[in-house]
Amino acid sequence: MRKKGGLKLKRIIWVGLGLCLVVLLAFVLANGSWQSGLLSQGRQHNSTLELSQTKKKPPHPSFITKAELYKVLAEQPISEDGLAPVNQSDLEGAILAGVVPHHLVAGSLITDFMSILVPQEPELLVIVGPNHDNLGGRIITGFADWQTPEGLVETEGKIVQTLLEKKIAVQDEQVLSKEHSMGSLMPLIKHFLPQVQVVPLIFHHDVTLEEVDKLLTVLDPYLPGGKGVLLASVDFSHYLTRQEAEEKDSLTVKVMTNFDYPTLFRLGNEHLDSPASLAMAFRFGEGKGLREFRVLNNTNSGVILQNDLIETTSYFTLVFQN
Repeated sequence: MRKKGGLKLKRIIWVGLGLCLVVLLAFVLANGSWQSGLLSQGRQHNSTLELSQTKKKPPHPSFITKAELYKVLAEQPISEDGLAPVNQSDLEGAILAGVVPHHLVAGSLITDFMSILVPQEPELLVIVGPNHDNLGGRIITGFADWQTPEGLVETEGKIVQTLLEKKIAVQDEQVLSKEHSMGSLMPLIKHFLPQVQVVPLIFHHDVTLEEVDKLLTVLDPYLPGGKGVLLASVDFSHYLTRQEAEEKDSLTVKVMTNFDYPTLFRLGNEHLDSPASLAMAFRFGEGKGLREFRVLNNTNSGVILQNDLIETTSYFTLVFQN
C-alpha cells in the first residue's frame, strides 16, 4: 500500500511540474509578443516624432516682398507669337504635368499658368528645377516650408521622407533655401493655390535620364489623375540676342516634339538650364500614354522688356493633359 501511494504522489508532482512549465511557456510567449508590440509602437512613434521634429525646421525666407508680388500679379502676358492668355475652359482634361519659367521677368507667364490650375484644385505639386550653383548632392530635397508674403507654402514631409529613405535624394535645406528655381515660384503658388502642398527637388547639371526614371518610379503613386501635378521649373535659352534665342527655341521645340532625350541631354545653357527637369515632365507624360503637349506661351525677355539689344532669357509654358 505504501508503494502505491508513493507512485501516486510522484505522478501528482510530475503533472504539477508539467502544468507549471506550460504556464511559464505561455507567459514567456505572451510577454515576448507584448514587448514586440511595444517595440513596434516605439519605432512608429519615433518615426513620427522624427518626421515631426524635422518639419519644425524654420521656413525658407520669402524670395520677394508683398509689393513685388503684387507688381508681378498686375503684369499682362506678352508673347512674341501673339498668343493670348489661355483660360481653363480652353483646355480639355486635367493637367498632369507642366513647364513654367522661374525668372520673374516672365512672372506674367507663371501667373497665367497658375490661374489655369486653380479650377483643378490640385492637392500636391512636385516641383523640379535646376540647382544653379551645382552645390551639394545630385538631387536635393528638404522638409522646410516656404515663407511668402501671403503665408506659408507647406512641404509634404512624408514624400520627402520616402525619397530620403530610398536614397533617391538628399536633404540640404541650406542649398535649397537659396535656389530661385524653387523660391521664385512659391509666392505665386501660395496666391493661386493656397492649400496645395509641395515637394521641392533640384538637380545637378549632369543628372541623367536613368536618375530621372528612378525618381519618377518613386513619385508616380503620389501623382494620381490631376490631384498631384508635376511641375518643371525651367528657363530656356540664356545670354543671347532675341533673334538667336528664337533660333535656339526652334531647335528645342523639335527636340521636345520628338521626345528626343539623347539630344535633350546634350543641350547646354544656350538652349535651357535643366535638361533633367524638362525630361521629368516629358517622361512623366509619356508614361501616362501622352505623346502630345500644348504650348501655352513662348517668348523671351527681349520681347517682354521691349529691348532687342539686351542678352535675353527665353521661356516656355506648356502642359500635358489626360
